Amino acid sequence: MDRIKSSQPASVDAVVIDNERVAPRYHLLYLRLEITSSSSASWLQGVEPGQFVQIDCRPAGILLRRPISIYKWSSEELCLTLLVQRVGRGSNYMCDLKAGDIVNIIGPLGTPFATDPAIAGERPLLIAGGVGMAPIIMLAHHLQQLSGVHPHLVIGARTSSLLILRKEIEEIGCSYSYTTDDGSYGARGAVLAAPELEQEDYSMVYTCGPRPMMRAIHGWAKKHNVPGQASLENLMACGVGACLCCVENIANQGNTCVCTDGPVFNFDQLLW
Repeated sequence: MDRIKSSQPASVDAVVIDNERVAPRYHLLYLRLEITSSSSASWLQGVEPGQFVQIDCRPAGILLRRPISIYKWSSEELCLTLLVQRVGRGSNYMCDLKAGDIVNIIGPLGTPFATDPAIAGERPLLIAGGVGMAPIIMLAHHLQQLSGVHPHLVIGARTSSLLILRKEIEEIGCSYSYTTDDGSYGARGAVLAAPELEQEDYSMVYTCGPRPMMRAIHGWAKKHNVPGQASLENLMACGVGACLCCVENIANQGNTCVCTDGPVFNFDQLLW
């Protein structure tokens, strides 16, 4: 299937409006972009599910930017929402930002998910884990608004305390289910333990999350003859294909920069 290429990214400053801790190690970072010139016009053209930004962390003494998937975008208010997991120096810096702080971002970056109804089909399956929830929930919102498209969303986590954004998921209006490794909420096990996966025929699979999870979903989709797309979470430092940190071996292409050619790839492109 064809993939939509990203628009020209822009470097812009953003003001932190709020920084909300929503679960252990998870924060929602609310930013208002200071868009003042035509060079930032790519933001006004819209943001697609699966795109991301690169956050400047140099104020914390970190040279390389950090990639974060876009969770929400309002072109009217110029407000961007990011889901950040506290895992290292860069994410610690972002999770400690206060209202009024200024950060520089580059974006919107990356090839988004294919959302044409002819590709998504009538019953697409969306599966997410960890911070992969951000682009998948944004995608679910988008698909739910399309006529004749009825997505089903599966969210997986290790335990119930890490199943965040439940209210937002409920408000999407699509069907959804949860899995937890310890059985504390929803079906016990990884995301493929969701009983809905064997109860219905799906037209398309979209996924984002830990690499082993996405690889397992790819195997499930191949077994059931369902096409799909995955958003890879490779390490990225520049976001523009210069540093080569994010290179992935892609079928018929060889070593490919995930930040510019991805992060979204068709299942049949992935060699894992």
